Amino acid sequence: MAHLQQETLESIFPGHSEMAQRMRAHDWAATPLGDPLLWPDGLKIPLRMLLTSRFEMWLGWGDDLRFFYNDAYIPTLGLKHGGALGQPFHQVWAEVYADVADQVAHVRAGEATWNKALLLLLERSGYPEETYHSFSYSPLYDGPGRVGGMLCVVSEETERVIGERRLETLRGLGMRLVGVGSRDEVRRALCDVFEDNPYDFPFVLLALDHGGETEMLACSAAAVPLADHRWPDGLLPAEHAVCFALDPEHDWPRGGWSVAPCEAMALPVPGIGDQPPFGTLIFALNPHRRGDPEIADFARLIAGQLSGALANVSALDAERRRADRIWSHSRDLIIVVDADSVFRAVTPSWTTILGHAPEDVVGRRFADFVVPEDLAGSLAALAKALGEADLTGYESRFRTIDGGFRWLSWHTAMEDGLVYAYGRDITDQKNNAAALAAAEDALRQAQKMEAVGQLTGGIAHDFNNLLTGIIGSLELMRRKAARGLTADVERYAEAATVSAERAAALTQRLLAFSRRQPLDPKLVEPAALIAGMADLIHQSVSETIRVRLDPPADRWVTRCDPHQLESAVLNLVINARDAMPGGGDLSIIVGAIAIGPGDAPIDQPAAPGDYVTIAVRDTGHGMTADVADKVFEPFFTTKAIGAGTGLGLSMIYGFARQSAGFVTIETMVGAGTTVTLCLPRASGEAAATGRRQDADFGRATRGGRIVVVEDEASVRAVIVDALQEAGYEVLEAIDGPSGLALLRDIGHVDLLLTDVGLPGLDGRKLAEAGRAIDPSLRILFVTGYAHRATGDDEWLMPGMAMLTKPFAVDGLVERVRLMLERDRPRLD
Repeated sequence: MAHLQQETLESIFPGHSEMAQRMRAHDWAATPLGDPLLWPDGLKIPLRMLLTSRFEMWLGWGDDLRFFYNDAYIPTLGLKHGGALGQPFHQVWAEVYADVADQVAHVRAGEATWNKALLLLLERSGYPEETYHSFSYSPLYDGPGRVGGMLCVVSEETERVIGERRLETLRGLGMRLVGVGSRDEVRRALCDVFEDNPYDFPFVLLALDHGGETEMLACSAAAVPLADHRWPDGLLPAEHAVCFALDPEHDWPRGGWSVAPCEAMALPVPGIGDQPPFGTLIFALNPHRRGDPEIADFARLIAGQLSGALANVSALDAERRRADRIWSHSRDLIIVVDADSVFRAVTPSWTTILGHAPEDVVGRRFADFVVPEDLAGSLAALAKALGEADLTGYESRFRTIDGGFRWLSWHTAMEDGLVYAYGRDITDQKNNAAALAAAEDALRQAQKMEAVGQLTGGIAHDFNNLLTGIIGSLELMRRKAARGLTADVERYAEAATVSAERAAALTQRLLAFSRRQPLDPKLVEPAALIAGMADLIHQSVSETIRVRLDPPADRWVTRCDPHQLESAVLNLVINARDAMPGGGDLSIIVGAIAIGPGDAPIDQPAAPGDYVTIAVRDTGHGMTADVADKVFEPFFTTKAIGAGTGLGLSMIYGFARQSAGFVTIETMVGAGTTVTLCLPRASGEAAATGRRQDADFGRATRGGRIVVVEDEASVRAVIVDALQEAGYEVLEAIDGPSGLALLRDIGHVDLLLTDVGLPGLDGRKLAEAGRAIDPSLRILFVTGYAHRATGDDEWLMPGMAMLTKPFAVDGLVERVRLMLERDRPRLD
């Protein structure tokens, strides 16, 4: 039976810790709690948790909260360990129970409490000791809605709190001692710091040596009477740290405590090198931290800071004595000027730098020596130095005795209504800087010409190839026509058309690179757009390349031109394919990132915010760093001659910048390449995406009257012929004024088709005038360079559209048909 009882006690008090063994051995039957075998689960379960936890914990149970605690809590109890087990909580911590009694009442009512670094004066070491604890009180239930006890999880933070307080004291003293210029300022800094921290040292005195005499300085108002106190013999001056008892009959200042200190420490403030100490510090010791092993080191750090400050004061005194010698031998100008710009004093260096003797300068004004163009600025700078702030690096020109001038850089300080300034001759630096700026301008011009040469050379190369195809095909067509042969005309026309379309594509890439390409931005969901390109992507790569499309977790949208985005992705896919001739892995990953200030590339600044990312990653041969630095330049290519134009990545760069985004590249030789396109996230729902299909461009289903305004005769003839062939009534004008005359004279017009860049009256102003005549007038702009002509496309109003040159005839007719068949817009 005894063995069974022992096993049961071990289940209630589990483990081999000291407190588990003490609890199993305790006579609980002699307490109001009774036999542990009969205790409720509301007590036994938290007891098991307490005894198996390494966190400091105690719990109280019953009406008087009988005390249980674990091994981790033993250091907090100190001398009370052992005797506290099973005792009422209010007896265990009688000295602080009043501080937490209201919290105990809250817990009995079923409400948990929390304390952060609470000051508790615990008598765990034989006296009220300063301690800080973070702890929570939580109710323990003995049945539904009935609180039977409480659980405390505690963490002692005494060392942290006191350590941070002392560190802040040292930091504050150091900051206050910066720049002090006298012993009185040193004492004031010490007083300010210990007014903020009256706990470690209830009072502080500083005894300074003055030529064999001791000056006692009190660092708080309460300590002033101690300046005349008679201290133990041999204490002043102190040669090393000494602790001594304070007379308990004396009414000592108490600082931040309610009881007076009973001990004090005296230690010297070290002198410079082997010099004697500057004096002695007397610190009253905290009555609630007896035997503190770190207090002496803390006091020495304070003494060390004071020593450095007093050394600086001594050095400053010595500097003042040397000031006259510095004045006489300074190579820089040192001057004193009053509020009327009159020189009160100047150093002899004025003669060396400007040629005038000092006696010929003193008593005269700025205007006699400053270059006239700089006089107004110099007088304004003097006014600022007298009132607002010291000058730093203010530059002005002073005349020399031979009629020239020298550049001087001035630094000032103001005292007693006078400006003290020193000026450094920077004429040589100015001349060197001007020469360097001229050289940099020449270098930048050379670099611009090199870039222009590369750009024009690339354009000439590609356009000459394309023009050869167009001109050659037309020449052969003309020869065949002269001989009455028509068999190969279709083939030659097709060849000329293909070359012209390639030329149009080249101009679009150039516009994209320069961020001048007309775009048609829409809300686009990149993940859906790329999913719709899956077949095209697989068809564009070889069978040896494994393609992976990673759908994103967040289906974000962006506002951009979806066709340009398709083109950009396809370009990157083809580049990745060409980088893996032997096969590999190609991944297209759509994701999202948040861009903070300065996160975007330096050469592609972007506004902070959320961005959609489209990354194309390959496992190809990669690139070196110098090659990667050039990949966004136009006509730069790593491919063989004829294998690429070098405009693909530059087009993607321009598209990203024009869409308010940016593009990055990560690459390493042998480790593949990742190009990431980042576009700003937009709100709204993207329209359905899909590949464009060829339209059935037939004859117009209904007629209409169209005014065509185009200054280029050949272009105007093509447009007029195409629209007339489609069944429209077309009237034409060669410039803006004649177009406006037509709109005024002919009556109703269904559509105005106008070039943007017209002589006399541009297309945009013509459209505004036409809308003034007929607010419902539909308008189709055609242009080869929309951005330069208009600045942007946001000015397009309802019932207006833009068509970019070059365009297919069928595409023009279809755009006109769609605009005329659409319901007439309601224009308010």
